[in-house]
Formats: sequence, structure tokens, C-alpha cells
Amino acid sequence: MRELVEEVKRISGNMARLGWAESNGGNISVRLKPEFYPYFDDCQPKSEWLNLSLSLPEIGGERFLVTGTGCHLRNIEISPQKNLGVIELDKKGKSYRLLWGYEPQGAPTSELPSHLMSHCRMKIKSNNQMFAFIHTHPTHIIALSYAVANLDTRTLTKLLWQSHAECIVAFPEGVEFLPWMMAGSMDIAKATADAMGRRNLAVWQYHGICSGGCDLDEAFGRIEVVEKAAEICLCVRAVGGFQQTLSDEQLLAIALNFNCPVNKSLLD
Repeated sequence: MRELVEEVKRISGNMARLGWAESNGGNISVRLKPEFYPYFDDCQPKSEWLNLSLSLPEIGGERFLVTGTGCHLRNIEISPQKNLGVIELDKKGKSYRLLWGYEPQGAPTSELPSHLMSHCRMKIKSNNQMFAFIHTHPTHIIALSYAVANLDTRTLTKLLWQSHAECIVAFPEGVEFLPWMMAGSMDIAKATADAMGRRNLAVWQYHGICSGGCDLDEAFGRIEVVEKAAEICLCVRAVGGFQQTLSDEQLLAIALNFNCPVNKSLLD
């Protein structure tokens, strides 16, 4: 368990240093593998059962390491027990209780519904191989959602694929684009979960990005590639726009070379 906490400290610190987690922005959750459960089996629960206002039987009884509401990700390195917590869902997935963390008092991120609903979809989609979920605020992908009119999933995906040759390998299923919704709402939680059932990345217009992975490194790495592509795209637009770019044939050749099952419906 110590190794997992160290991984969260490393990833959250990197997010903060990159400027993706200003103030209390951004949040992280990890669905715990069964081998971590014994660390908390003897813990006296630190809260009563708290209602979730939704039912998630697919992950009922499971435990999650989750960043706290209002916490600054840069401070996880300094005080993990204050800024992280482990919660346990009841068997029906209708409520949760705190087993560890958020000292001396605190609660999970306000984006908890988005995290838990997305974990449900990722678990099913991956045959129980995906455990990590990150929401953060990368500068360039947010700026791109302002700079380009009439964005949708297909337009955004192809723009990113054509901006950086690594993109179609990092996210061959594309990037879901979610028009602006209120952060922390059930609307954005449901939309994000639906997106994570189809893809591994979802951009929240004007706000940030969500990424899922088998572990935090994989989820974080996908965001890095999206952010680099968005930065390249904005740089090119700033000096007059694209004069040339990767063709559909070149994109498909890259995907074939790396044996990536690309979503061809996102191409022309």
C-alpha cells in the first residue's frame, strides 16, 4: 500500500508542477486491488455509511483511494493522510464510509460521482483491468476548447491526431468531447461515465480532462500526449495555421505499424 501512496504522491506532484492542478483543482482516484484490502481490514471505520444518491452494484463492496475535497494536490507529497482517503462502498454500491485518511477531518472530492461511475464503466470495458482515474486542468487542451469553434468528438480527435504523430497510438479510440456542464453535477458525472465506456479520455469544455488507465502512469501518460498535441496545435495556429498535416493514410499506417485498433469512424 505504501507503494501506491508513493505513486499518488509522485503523479499529483507532477500535475501540480506542470500547472495542471492550480489551487484545489484536479482529483485522483484508484480502485484498490484485493491485495491492498488487508491493510484496512482492522481499521475502525471513521464515518457512518453516507448515501451516494446513486446505485453502483458493479463496484459494490469495493474500496477506493481518493483525493479529498478542497485539497491541493501539491500538498499530497507533504501530508498524504490529510489529503487522501480510502473509502469503502456497501455491497449494493449505494453508500460509502471512510476507512482511512482525510485527517483530522474531510471528505472525498466533490467529483466523486464522476469517479465512481467512470470506474464502473472502465471495470466492465476492460474486463477488470483498469483501476486509475484522473481529472485535471491542462492549460493547452483547455485553451483549445476556447480557440476552436464547433468542436465535437470527431473534430477534436482528428485535430489532435494530426497535430502529433504519437496521438493515434496513445488513444486510438479517440477523445470524447463533452460540451460545458456544471462541474460536480450528476449530468457531467453521467456524461463522463458514458464517455469512459467508449474511450479512455474525455475533455470537459473550458474546464479540463479526464483519463482512465490500468494504473496512474498510464492514465497520466495519455493526458501528457493530449496536452503536447494541443500545445503544438495552438502554436501552429498562432503562426498562421496548418500548411500541411498528417493524412488519413499516414495516420492509419502509424496505427497499423503499432498494431493499434484505431476507430476509423473518426477519420474522413
